[in-house]
Amino acid sequence: MNLDSAINDSERLIQWLDQNIDGVEYEASDRSKIACACLDMALEHQKAIVLLSAKKLHGSAAALVRSIFESYVRGVWFYHSATEQELERFKEKDKLDKTIQELIDDLEKKPPFTEGTLSNVKKVSWDVMNSFTHSGLYQVIRRHKGDEMSPNYSDKEIIDALESANSFAILTGIAIANIAKNDELAVAVFERGMKYFNKNPN
Repeated sequence: MNLDSAINDSERLIQWLDQNIDGVEYEASDRSKIACACLDMALEHQKAIVLLSAKKLHGSAAALVRSIFESYVRGVWFYHSATEQELERFKEKDKLDKTIQELIDDLEKKPPFTEGTLSNVKKVSWDVMNSFTHSGLYQVIRRHKGDEMSPNYSDKEIIDALESANSFAILTGIAIANIAKNDELAVAVFERGMKYFNKNPN
């Protein structure tokens, strides 16, 4: 797949998710509202990554991959795992006294997270995501071409960032559908995700 096709596929995925998820109704509890706010932020990060990639602002796009991962993890953690006390502390003081790994550990005690996928993603990708987000070495070495200061990201790297963002957007859509107790929507998002990964986005 070339980069233009990857961007086009990503834009079509955004359009589909917007058409099917915008306006979905769910229980108006603090738990659901906080969770869905985080998940909605994850979807916005995905849109930003695609837009930045289309505009060739690849460093900024890569910097947001960690943000979409964290927004997704926080969203599903707030819904599935947070205690009432943790919800209240977040509401009152904007505090979460847990690391991202601790949030993942809490989640992976419960279905549908018990297979350990989130831990595996973090183990494989966390250092790289941090480096891109915080202008670490992975980011810095891609800001030069020879002796010239100019972005130097390979198409494969950009496509990988898009696919990561799109993967979490699909998972986010399923999570929102589950919070809304809308099984039909959850199945539809899953099936749309399979079409994306099979590179048949229509």
